[in-house]
This record gives sequence, structure tokens and C-alpha cells, in this order.
Amino acid sequence: MSNIFLVSPMLDEQSGTYIHNSLVQMGHKVAFFDWKYISQEKGAEYMNTELLSATKELKPDLTIIIKGLGITGETVQRMKSIYNHPIVGWIFDVTLGGTLVKDVPPYVNFIKKMDTFYTIDNDAVPELKSLGVNAKWLSEGCYIPSHKETVFNFIQKKKYGCDVVFLGSVGAIHSNREKILERLHEEGFDFKIYGEVYYPYGKEPVWVKDHHTGFAAINDYHSLVCNASKVVIGIDGWPERDKAYSARIYRTLCAGGFLLTNHTKGIEKEFTPGKHLDTYKTTDELVKKLLKYLGDDDLRDKISKQGQKLVQEKHTFKDRLHIILEENRKI
Repeated sequence: MSNIFLVSPMLDEQSGTYIHNSLVQMGHKVAFFDWKYISQEKGAEYMNTELLSATKELKPDLTIIIKGLGITGETVQRMKSIYNHPIVGWIFDVTLGGTLVKDVPPYVNFIKKMDTFYTIDNDAVPELKSLGVNAKWLSEGCYIPSHKETVFNFIQKKKYGCDVVFLGSVGAIHSNREKILERLHEEGFDFKIYGEVYYPYGKEPVWVKDHHTGFAAINDYHSLVCNASKVVIGIDGWPERDKAYSARIYRTLCAGGFLLTNHTKGIEKEFTPGKHLDTYKTTDELVKKLLKYLGDDDLRDKISKQGQKLVQEKHTFKDRLHIILEENRKI
């Protein structure tokens, strides 16, 4: 058993909770520190001071920092001087405010102080290494107790299900999503949108108002929506970056949903399109494949079961954390 210090948002970003629970299930003692909440409430300077105090009190065997905006490189260096132990970072974003991580100097200075820094963007690994960061690729995963298949009844299927569902945020900042979802509206598909809507109040397009149902991406209804709907579509934001697909891929497949997602660079390295999920490169291809899969229940069921088996056996947060623990035992 190890004493793990998890420095991660916990109140509004579900991955922190999944990591915490997975570590506990693995038999580790875990203390968490919500840097985001403390920064918002008390400011970054106070948060950095409290982080140092917590390190001194806990004396962890390993510290895992998720994203860590506002934590300084100096703080990481002082954490090591207070108690000499491995400190690793992990980020689930390709950009920070729309800028690639390598082009954000304060953040690069912060992650340079870490023993290992994990990123979901495989193209970022050589970029960051050239700047002195010990970077490695490590994607997110699924947390089976939250993402497992859900049994639903007829009433729930009618309420939460549809032919096509998109679980994610929509707004002017996601122009690629707007175009695709508007096309589905124009084609007359039965589809719903679950997620946040980023438009000035009252400025949502009519088609968004017609299809926006609520929030399911980070609550107990996520698996229910995936199971009750025929096709879950993915629209990842960084398709040109190697293996930088979002957590949607793991959570949807773990729940037993059928995923049809936009093709992202390197996706074939981990998944086989047509076997575990399927992909599209253009909106026309998406429409064509939707018509194909909506008319073939057996094929969707076969593919979704194979995808579910793959992620539950090889792509859980436990699998990811095992890698982190093995690679960072008292460097």
C-alpha cells in the first residue's frame, strides 16, 4: 500500500473522483487536494501555500497532479525539498485556453519540475521533451462502477433514448460541432444533445433549442443515455493530434453504447473501426453510416459488445494508474 497525494479538481470534474476511487480500490491510502476549488475561493497564492503545508503533513510516497493550473514550478520544487518523493503530472487537454501546452511558458516551467508528465496528446511528447519536460503519452480511461451498462425500462427508454445522441458541450466555440449537429437536424434525425450550451442568453439557434435535453455527461444518467439510444456520436476537438481522443470514447464503450466518432489521428492504434466502434471523416459519411447502423440492430449490438469488452479489460483508470505507479516508484 502506498500513500498517494492526489492534487486534482474534485467537485466539478469527474475524472478526479474516478482516479481517487480507483486508487482506493487498488488498496492505496489517498488524500486529495482540490487546487481548483481553493484557487477560486482563496486565490492561487493561498492555494500554493496550502499545498506545501499539506505535503509536509502527509509525507506522500507519490504525488499526482491533474492539470494543476496556478501551481508554480517553484511550489513543485519546494514540495520535493520538504519531502523527497516522486511528483507526476497528468493533463487531459491538448490546449490551455486554445493554445498548445508547449506554447504556454508558465505551464511548461511548472511541468519541467516534475519527475514525469503525462499527456493525452501523443504529438505533444516530442514537443515537450525538446523543452526539457520528461513527457509521456497516457490517455484517460473508464471507471467501470460509474460507466457500466445500465438496465432501463420502457419509460426510461422513451425519456432518455433516441436514435442519435451527442453527449458534450455545444456553442460558438465548437464550430465543428455546430455544423455537424445542424446537419443532423436538417436531415430529420431523431437526436438529442446532452451537455452545456455556450451561447449568450436567448441566442441559441433554433435547432439547439429543439434538441437540447439536459446534462448527462457527468452524472448518473450518462450510461442510461448511452444504453437507451441507438447511436452515440463523437465530435472530438483535436482530430489532427495523435491519439488525443477524448474520454467519451472510453465511457461510451464501457457503458455498452455504440459509438460513431469522427476519425482522429492514431485511433487505429488502440481501436479497430468496424469492430469496437466506427468512425467518419466527413459529415456526408456520418449521415451515410447513421442510416446504415440505425437499420441494423444486430450489427450495432455486436460492435458495442466488442468495444465494451476491450475497454473494460484494457482501458480502465486502474490500468492507467498501474502504469504511473510502476514508472514512478522512488525515482
